[in-house]
Amino acid sequence: MSNGRGTNWKNWGNKPFGNNSGSYRGGQGRGARGFNRGGYRNFNNQGFYGDNFRGGNRGGFANRGGGGFAYRGGGGGNQQWKNRPRRETPGKRLTEEEIGVTEYISNHEGFSGIIKSRYSDFQVSEINEQGEVAKLTDLTPPAPPSEDAVDEDEDLLLCKYNVEILPMDTWDQINKIAVCTEPSEEKVEIDVTGMSKEQRTKIHDAVKKAFGDSIVGSTVNVDDKKFVRFEKYRKGVRIDTRVKWVWPGEYVYFIVHKENCDTMDAAVRIAERLRLNVKPSLLGYAGTKDRRAKTSQWFSLRKADPRRVAGACRGLRDIRVGNFTFRDTNLRLGMLRGNRFRIALRNVTAPDSVVETACTQLQRQGFYNYYGLQRFGSRVETPTYDIGLKLLQGNFKQVLMSMLRNRVETLT
Repeated sequence: MSNGRGTNWKNWGNKPFGNNSGSYRGGQGRGARGFNRGGYRNFNNQGFYGDNFRGGNRGGFANRGGGGFAYRGGGGGNQQWKNRPRRETPGKRLTEEEIGVTEYISNHEGFSGIIKSRYSDFQVSEINEQGEVAKLTDLTPPAPPSEDAVDEDEDLLLCKYNVEILPMDTWDQINKIAVCTEPSEEKVEIDVTGMSKEQRTKIHDAVKKAFGDSIVGSTVNVDDKKFVRFEKYRKGVRIDTRVKWVWPGEYVYFIVHKENCDTMDAAVRIAERLRLNVKPSLLGYAGTKDRRAKTSQWFSLRKADPRRVAGACRGLRDIRVGNFTFRDTNLRLGMLRGNRFRIALRNVTAPDSVVETACTQLQRQGFYNYYGLQRFGSRVETPTYDIGLKLLQGNFKQVLMSMLRNRVETLT
Protein backbone atom coordinates (compact mmCIF):
# COMPACT_ATOMS: atom_id res chain seq x y z
CA MET A 1 0.00 0.00 0.00
CA SER A 2 1.18 3.48 -0.79
CA ASN A 3 0.99 6.46 1.54
CA GLY A 4 0.92 9.13 -1.17
CA ARG A 5 -1.84 10.73 -3.20
CA GLY A 6 -3.49 8.92 -6.06
CA THR A 7 -3.63 5.42 -4.62
CA ASN A 8 -6.73 3.97 -6.24
CA TRP A 9 -9.34 1.75 -4.63
CA LYS A 10 -12.45 0.05 -5.81
CA ASN A 11 -14.79 -2.63 -4.53
CA TRP A 12 -16.75 -4.58 -7.14
CA GLY A 13 -19.69 -6.66 -5.84
CA ASN A 14 -18.41 -9.38 -3.53
CA LYS A 15 -14.78 -9.12 -4.60
CA PRO A 16 -12.52 -8.31 -1.69
CA PHE A 17 -10.57 -5.56 -3.47
CA GLY A 18 -10.13 -3.91 -6.84
CA ASN A 19 -7.04 -2.23 -8.18
CA ASN A 20 -8.22 0.64 -10.35
CA SER A 21 -10.65 3.49 -10.54
CA GLY A 22 -11.81 5.56 -7.59
CA SER A 23 -9.41 7.89 -5.86
CA TYR A 24 -7.98 8.54 -2.42
CA ARG A 25 -7.41 12.16 -1.50
CA GLY A 26 -5.63 13.45 1.54
CA GLY A 27 -2.25 13.86 3.08
CA GLN A 28 0.23 11.29 4.23
CA GLY A 29 -0.80 9.40 7.33
CA ARG A 30 1.04 8.84 10.58
CA GLY A 31 2.76 5.72 11.88
CA ALA A 32 3.29 2.28 10.51
CA ARG A 33 -0.27 1.79 9.29
CA GLY A 34 0.09 5.07 7.46
CA PHE A 35 -3.32 6.19 6.20
CA ASN A 36 -5.71 8.98 7.07
CA ARG A 37 -8.09 8.46 9.90
CA GLY A 38 -11.49 7.41 8.62
CA GLY A 39 -13.76 4.45 8.21
CA TYR A 40 -15.45 2.28 5.67
CA ARG A 41 -19.19 1.83 5.51
CA ASN A 42 -20.68 -1.08 3.59
CA PHE A 43 -24.42 -0.66 3.22
CA ASN A 44 -25.38 -3.93 1.48
CA ASN A 45 -22.87 -6.32 3.02
CA GLN A 46 -20.95 -6.44 -0.23
CA GLY A 47 -17.20 -6.16 -0.42
CA PHE A 48 -15.61 -5.67 2.98
CA TYR A 49 -16.64 -3.80 6.06
CA GLY A 50 -13.83 -1.36 6.59
CA ASP A 51 -11.30 -0.72 9.27
CA ASN A 52 -10.07 2.57 10.70
CA PHE A 53 -6.71 3.68 9.38
CA ARG A 54 -4.55 5.67 11.71
CA GLY A 55 -3.34 8.87 10.14
CA GLY A 56 -3.60 12.60 10.00
CA ASN A 57 -6.89 13.43 8.31
CA ARG A 58 -10.45 12.58 9.23
CA GLY A 59 -12.96 11.38 6.72
CA GLY A 60 -14.50 8.13 5.61
CA PHE A 61 -14.99 5.64 2.85
CA ALA A 62 -18.51 4.72 1.82
CA ASN A 63 -19.36 1.57 -0.12
CA ARG A 64 -22.96 1.62 -1.26
CA GLY A 65 -23.96 -1.70 -2.82
CA GLY A 66 -20.55 -2.48 -4.34
CA GLY A 67 -20.13 0.79 -6.19
CA GLY A 68 -16.59 1.81 -5.24
CA PHE A 69 -15.13 4.09 -2.57
CA ALA A 70 -15.74 7.77 -2.13
CA TYR A 71 -13.44 9.43 0.36
CA ARG A 72 -14.92 12.34 2.26
CA GLY A 73 -12.71 14.39 4.43
CA GLY A 74 -10.14 17.11 4.53
CA GLY A 75 -6.74 17.11 3.01
CA GLY A 76 -4.15 17.69 5.70
CA GLY A 77 -4.36 19.34 9.09
CA ASN A 78 -7.74 20.80 10.16
CA GLN A 79 -8.93 21.86 6.72
CA GLN A 80 -12.48 20.77 7.48
CA TRP A 81 -12.78 23.92 9.62
CA LYS A 82 -11.33 26.37 7.09
CA ASN A 83 -14.50 26.99 5.09
CA ARG A 84 -16.90 27.25 8.02
CA PRO A 85 -18.52 30.71 8.48
CA ARG A 86 -17.18 32.72 11.35
CA ARG A 87 -19.41 34.21 13.98
CA GLU A 88 -18.87 37.86 14.58
CA THR A 89 -18.20 39.05 18.09
CA PRO A 90 -21.53 40.05 19.68
CA GLY A 91 -22.08 43.77 19.92
CA LYS A 92 -22.73 45.84 22.97
CA ARG A 93 -25.45 44.69 25.34
CA LEU A 94 -27.59 46.61 27.77
CA THR A 95 -26.06 47.08 31.20
CA GLU A 96 -27.76 47.33 34.57
CA GLU A 97 -26.85 51.04 34.79
CA GLU A 98 -28.67 51.71 31.50
CA ILE A 99 -31.93 50.31 32.85
CA GLY A 100 -31.63 52.05 36.22
CA VAL A 101 -30.29 49.25 38.40
CA THR A 102 -27.77 51.37 40.29
CA GLU A 103 -28.64 51.50 43.97
CA TYR A 104 -27.90 49.15 46.86
CA ILE A 105 -29.39 49.16 50.35
CA SER A 106 -26.12 48.38 52.14
CA ASN A 107 -22.50 49.36 51.65
CA HIS A 108 -21.27 45.78 51.65
CA GLU A 109 -18.36 45.13 49.33
CA GLY A 110 -20.18 42.19 47.73
CA PHE A 111 -18.72 39.06 46.19
CA SER A 112 -18.87 37.21 42.89
CA GLY A 113 -20.13 33.75 41.98
CA ILE A 114 -21.87 31.76 39.26
CA ILE A 115 -25.67 31.50 39.36
CA LYS A 116 -27.64 28.78 37.55
CA SER A 117 -24.57 26.79 36.61
CA ARG A 118 -26.99 23.83 36.71
CA TYR A 119 -30.75 24.00 36.55
CA SER A 120 -30.90 22.27 39.93
CA ASP A 121 -29.08 25.27 41.44
CA PHE A 122 -32.29 27.32 41.10
CA GLN A 123 -35.34 26.02 42.99
CA VAL A 124 -38.71 27.80 43.18
CA SER A 125 -41.68 26.96 45.41
CA GLU A 126 -44.97 28.77 44.97
CA ILE A 127 -46.72 30.39 47.96
CA ASN A 128 -50.51 30.39 47.61
CA GLU A 129 -52.98 32.95 48.92
CA GLN A 130 -53.30 31.03 52.19
CA GLY A 131 -49.54 31.28 52.78
CA GLU A 132 -48.86 27.60 52.08
CA VAL A 133 -45.61 26.71 50.32
CA ALA A 134 -45.92 24.24 47.43
CA LYS A 135 -43.96 21.13 48.36
CA LEU A 136 -44.55 17.76 46.72
CA THR A 137 -44.72 15.20 49.53
CA ASP A 138 -47.38 12.68 48.46
CA LEU A 139 -47.72 11.08 45.01
CA THR A 140 -50.68 8.88 45.99
CA PRO A 141 -54.13 9.98 44.78
CA PRO A 142 -56.90 10.06 47.40
CA ALA A 143 -59.54 7.36 47.56
CA PRO A 144 -63.04 8.47 46.55
CA PRO A 145 -65.45 9.12 49.43
CA SER A 146 -67.83 6.24 50.08
CA GLU A 147 -71.54 6.71 49.52
CA ASP A 148 -74.04 5.74 52.17
CA ALA A 149 -75.16 2.17 51.56
CA VAL A 150 -78.88 1.50 51.21
CA ASP A 151 -80.28 -1.33 53.29
CA GLU A 152 -82.71 -3.18 51.06
CA ASP A 153 -84.45 -4.83 54.00
CA GLU A 154 -85.07 -1.87 56.30
CA ASP A 155 -87.12 1.20 55.52
CA LEU A 156 -86.95 0.44 51.82
CA LEU A 157 -89.46 3.05 50.88
CA LEU A 158 -87.76 5.80 52.91
CA CYS A 159 -84.12 4.97 52.18
CA LYS A 160 -84.11 3.79 48.60
CA TYR A 161 -86.78 6.14 47.30
CA ASN A 162 -86.29 9.82 48.07
CA VAL A 163 -89.81 11.17 48.44
CA GLU A 164 -88.48 14.71 48.73
CA ILE A 165 -87.37 14.48 45.10
CA LEU A 166 -90.21 12.43 43.57
CA PRO A 167 -93.61 11.40 44.95
CA MET A 168 -94.12 7.78 45.95
CA ASP A 169 -96.49 6.98 43.09
CA THR A 170 -93.79 8.02 40.60
CA TRP A 171 -91.28 5.77 42.35
CA ASP A 172 -93.79 2.91 42.13
CA GLN A 173 -94.15 3.43 38.37
CA ILE A 174 -90.38 3.40 37.85
CA ASN A 175 -90.01 0.33 40.07
CA LYS A 176 -92.70 -1.49 38.06
CA ILE A 177 -90.64 -0.93 34.89
CA ALA A 178 -87.42 -2.02 36.61
CA VAL A 179 -88.77 -5.36 37.93
CA CYS A 180 -90.54 -6.27 34.70
CA THR A 181 -88.96 -9.41 33.20
CA GLU A 182 -90.56 -9.09 29.78
CA PRO A 183 -89.30 -6.67 27.10
CA SER A 184 -91.25 -3.47 27.47
CA GLU A 185 -91.26 -0.02 25.93
CA GLU A 186 -93.19 1.50 28.80
CA LYS A 187 -91.89 4.89 29.96
CA VAL A 188 -92.31 7.16 32.93
CA GLU A 189 -92.26 10.85 32.09
CA ILE A 190 -92.00 13.63 34.65
CA ASP A 191 -92.83 17.20 33.75
CA VAL A 192 -89.82 19.33 34.70
CA THR A 193 -90.78 22.48 32.83
CA GLY A 194 -89.55 25.46 34.79
CA MET A 195 -87.08 23.42 36.86
CA SER A 196 -83.41 24.38 36.92
CA LYS A 197 -80.70 22.10 35.63
CA GLU A 198 -79.60 21.45 39.21
CA GLN A 199 -83.10 20.23 40.14
CA ARG A 200 -83.24 17.96 37.09
CA THR A 201 -79.81 16.56 37.95
CA LYS A 202 -81.01 15.67 41.45
CA ILE A 203 -83.88 13.66 39.93
CA HIS A 204 -81.51 11.75 37.64
CA ASP A 205 -79.07 11.08 40.47
CA ALA A 206 -81.80 9.82 42.80
CA VAL A 207 -83.16 7.37 40.22
CA LYS A 208 -79.68 6.20 39.28
CA LYS A 209 -78.85 5.59 42.94
CA ALA A 210 -82.05 3.59 43.45
CA PHE A 211 -82.00 1.47 40.29
CA GLY A 212 -78.45 1.62 38.94
CA ASP A 213 -78.05 0.79 35.24
CA SER A 214 -81.37 -1.02 34.97
CA ILE A 215 -83.15 2.29 34.29
CA VAL A 216 -82.08 4.72 31.57
CA GLY A 217 -82.82 8.41 32.12
CA SER A 218 -82.95 11.26 29.62
CA THR A 219 -84.28 14.80 29.31
CA VAL A 220 -86.52 15.46 26.30
CA ASN A 221 -88.47 18.39 24.90
CA VAL A 222 -92.08 17.83 23.82
CA ASP A 223 -93.72 20.84 22.22
CA ASP A 224 -93.00 23.68 24.64
CA LYS A 225 -92.46 21.48 27.66
CA LYS A 226 -89.48 19.65 29.10
CA PHE A 227 -89.72 16.12 30.50
CA VAL A 228 -87.41 13.74 32.32
CA ARG A 229 -88.02 10.28 30.85
CA PHE A 230 -87.16 6.94 32.46
CA GLU A 231 -87.33 3.55 30.76
CA LYS A 232 -85.94 0.08 31.22
CA TYR A 233 -82.51 -0.56 29.76
CA ARG A 234 -82.67 -2.40 26.46
CA LYS A 235 -79.83 -3.45 24.24
CA GLY A 236 -79.25 -0.80 21.62
CA VAL A 237 -80.80 1.97 23.72
CA ARG A 238 -78.47 4.72 24.93
CA ILE A 239 -77.32 4.23 28.50
CA ASP A 240 -77.12 7.15 30.89
CA THR A 241 -73.34 7.42 31.07
CA ARG A 242 -73.14 10.48 33.29
CA VAL A 243 -70.81 9.93 36.21
CA LYS A 244 -71.74 11.41 39.52
CA TRP A 245 -69.07 13.72 40.92
CA VAL A 246 -68.49 12.49 44.46
CA TRP A 247 -65.45 14.58 45.42
CA PRO A 248 -65.77 17.44 47.95
CA GLY A 249 -65.02 20.27 45.46
CA GLU A 250 -65.67 21.01 41.80
CA TYR A 251 -61.98 21.58 41.03
CA VAL A 252 -59.12 19.24 41.84
CA TYR A 253 -55.91 20.97 42.90
CA PHE A 254 -52.55 19.24 42.67
CA ILE A 255 -48.90 20.22 42.99
CA VAL A 256 -46.76 19.95 39.86
CA HIS A 257 -43.04 19.54 40.41
CA LYS A 258 -41.13 20.04 37.18
CA GLU A 259 -37.48 20.07 36.24
CA ASN A 260 -35.91 21.95 33.33
CA CYS A 261 -39.18 22.77 31.54
CA ASP A 262 -41.47 25.78 31.64
CA THR A 263 -45.03 25.95 32.95
CA MET A 264 -46.76 26.01 29.56
CA ASP A 265 -44.79 22.98 28.38
CA ALA A 266 -45.80 21.11 31.53
CA ALA A 267 -49.48 22.04 30.99
CA VAL A 268 -49.40 20.85 27.37
CA ARG A 269 -47.79 17.52 28.26
CA ILE A 270 -50.21 16.85 31.13
CA ALA A 271 -53.19 17.63 28.88
CA GLU A 272 -51.86 15.27 26.22
CA ARG A 273 -51.46 12.48 28.75
CA LEU A 274 -54.99 12.87 30.10
CA ARG A 275 -56.48 12.28 26.61
CA LEU A 276 -59.78 13.78 27.68
CA ASN A 277 -59.90 16.55 25.09
CA VAL A 278 -58.45 18.75 27.78
CA LYS A 279 -56.91 21.88 26.35
CA PRO A 280 -53.86 23.30 28.14
CA SER A 281 -55.88 26.47 28.77
CA LEU A 282 -58.32 24.47 30.94
CA LEU A 283 -55.49 23.74 33.36
CA GLY A 284 -55.41 26.58 35.85
CA TYR A 285 -52.26 27.88 37.48
CA ALA A 286 -51.37 31.03 39.41
CA GLY A 287 -48.15 31.94 37.62
CA THR A 288 -45.45 30.76 35.24
CA LYS A 289 -42.19 29.48 36.66
CA ASP A 290 -38.65 29.43 35.30
CA ARG A 291 -37.73 26.77 32.77
CA ARG A 292 -34.11 26.23 33.82
CA ALA A 293 -34.95 25.35 37.40
CA LYS A 294 -36.66 22.93 39.75
CA THR A 295 -40.07 24.38 40.53
CA SER A 296 -43.21 23.40 42.45
CA GLN A 297 -46.61 25.01 41.92
CA TRP A 298 -50.34 24.29 42.05
CA PHE A 299 -52.46 23.33 39.05
CA SER A 300 -56.26 23.02 38.97
CA LEU A 301 -58.62 21.08 36.71
CA ARG A 302 -62.40 20.94 36.74
CA LYS A 303 -64.01 17.60 37.60
CA ALA A 304 -60.99 15.43 36.82
CA ASP A 305 -60.63 12.25 38.84
CA PRO A 306 -57.34 12.55 40.76
CA ARG A 307 -56.61 8.87 40.19
CA ARG A 308 -56.73 9.43 36.44
CA VAL A 309 -54.51 12.51 36.70
CA ALA A 310 -51.93 10.63 38.76
CA GLY A 311 -51.95 7.64 36.42
CA ALA A 312 -51.64 9.76 33.28
CA CYS A 313 -48.65 11.71 34.62
CA ARG A 314 -46.81 8.71 36.03
CA GLY A 315 -44.74 8.21 32.87
CA LEU A 316 -43.53 11.81 32.57
CA ARG A 317 -39.80 11.80 33.20
CA ASP A 318 -39.30 15.35 34.50
CA ILE A 319 -42.79 16.10 35.86
CA ARG A 320 -44.33 14.75 39.07
CA VAL A 321 -47.82 15.44 40.44
CA GLY A 322 -49.37 14.84 43.85
CA ASN A 323 -50.79 16.38 47.06
CA PHE A 324 -54.35 16.39 45.67
CA THR A 325 -56.97 18.66 47.26
CA PHE A 326 -60.37 20.00 46.20
CA ARG A 327 -61.88 23.48 46.01
CA ASP A 328 -64.87 25.18 44.42
CA THR A 329 -62.93 27.86 42.52
CA ASN A 330 -60.57 27.59 39.58
CA LEU A 331 -56.93 28.65 39.90
CA ARG A 332 -56.13 31.78 37.88
CA LEU A 333 -53.10 33.92 37.17
CA GLY A 334 -52.19 36.12 40.10
CA MET A 335 -53.80 33.94 42.79
CA LEU A 336 -50.63 33.64 44.86
CA ARG A 337 -48.64 35.57 47.44
CA GLY A 338 -45.28 34.98 45.85
CA ASN A 339 -42.51 32.44 45.46
CA ARG A 340 -39.82 31.03 47.71
CA PHE A 341 -36.39 30.70 46.11
CA ARG A 342 -33.53 28.40 46.99
CA ILE A 343 -30.42 29.40 45.05
CA ALA A 344 -26.98 27.80 44.92
CA LEU A 345 -23.95 29.93 43.97
CA ARG A 346 -20.85 28.25 42.63
CA ASN A 347 -17.23 29.35 42.37
CA VAL A 348 -17.61 31.88 45.17
CA THR A 349 -14.20 33.42 45.78
CA ALA A 350 -14.90 35.52 48.88
CA PRO A 351 -14.09 34.35 52.45
CA ASP A 352 -16.90 32.79 54.47
CA SER A 353 -17.11 35.83 56.72
CA VAL A 354 -17.85 38.13 53.76
CA VAL A 355 -20.55 35.78 52.46
CA GLU A 356 -22.15 35.41 55.90
CA THR A 357 -22.23 39.19 56.42
CA ALA A 358 -23.84 39.71 53.01
CA CYS A 359 -26.49 37.04 53.67
CA THR A 360 -27.27 38.49 57.11
CA GLN A 361 -27.76 41.98 55.68
CA LEU A 362 -29.90 40.57 52.89
CA GLN A 363 -32.09 38.78 55.42
CA ARG A 364 -32.50 41.81 57.69
CA GLN A 365 -32.65 44.67 55.20
CA GLY A 366 -33.89 43.06 52.01
CA PHE A 367 -33.04 44.51 48.61
CA TYR A 368 -34.41 46.76 45.90
CA ASN A 369 -36.68 44.58 43.78
CA TYR A 370 -35.59 45.84 40.37
CA TYR A 371 -36.74 44.40 37.08
CA GLY A 372 -33.82 42.42 35.69
CA LEU A 373 -32.09 42.67 32.34
CA GLN A 374 -34.25 39.89 30.89
CA ARG A 375 -37.24 42.29 30.97
CA PHE A 376 -35.59 44.82 28.64
CA GLY A 377 -34.29 42.70 25.77
CA SER A 378 -30.73 42.62 24.46
CA ARG A 379 -30.76 45.32 21.77
CA VAL A 380 -29.02 48.51 22.81
CA GLU A 381 -30.36 50.57 19.91
CA THR A 382 -33.99 49.43 20.43
CA PRO A 383 -34.72 48.22 23.98
CA THR A 384 -38.16 46.81 24.68
CA TYR A 385 -39.16 49.70 26.92
CA ASP A 386 -38.62 52.09 24.00
CA ILE A 387 -40.98 50.00 21.83
CA GLY A 388 -43.50 49.89 24.68
CA LEU A 389 -43.42 53.68 25.00
CA LYS A 390 -44.08 54.09 21.27
CA LEU A 391 -47.02 51.65 21.54
CA LEU A 392 -48.55 53.70 24.36
CA GLN A 393 -48.09 56.86 22.27
CA GLY A 394 -49.79 55.21 19.30
CA ASN A 395 -46.72 55.55 17.06
CA PHE A 396 -47.20 52.16 15.42
CA LYS A 397 -45.17 53.01 12.33
CA GLN A 398 -42.19 53.86 14.51
CA VAL A 399 -42.69 50.61 16.38
CA LEU A 400 -42.47 48.61 13.16
CA MET A 401 -39.46 50.56 11.93
CA SER A 402 -37.68 50.02 15.24
CA MET A 403 -38.35 46.28 15.18
CA LEU A 404 -37.20 45.96 11.56
CA ARG A 405 -34.04 47.98 12.09
CA ASN A 406 -30.85 46.08 11.31
CA ARG A 407 -29.06 44.79 14.36
CA VAL A 408 -25.56 46.02 14.96
CA GLU A 409 -24.63 42.76 16.64
CA THR A 410 -26.13 40.43 14.01
CA LEU A 411 -24.27 37.13 13.83
CA THR A 412 -23.29 35.93 10.35
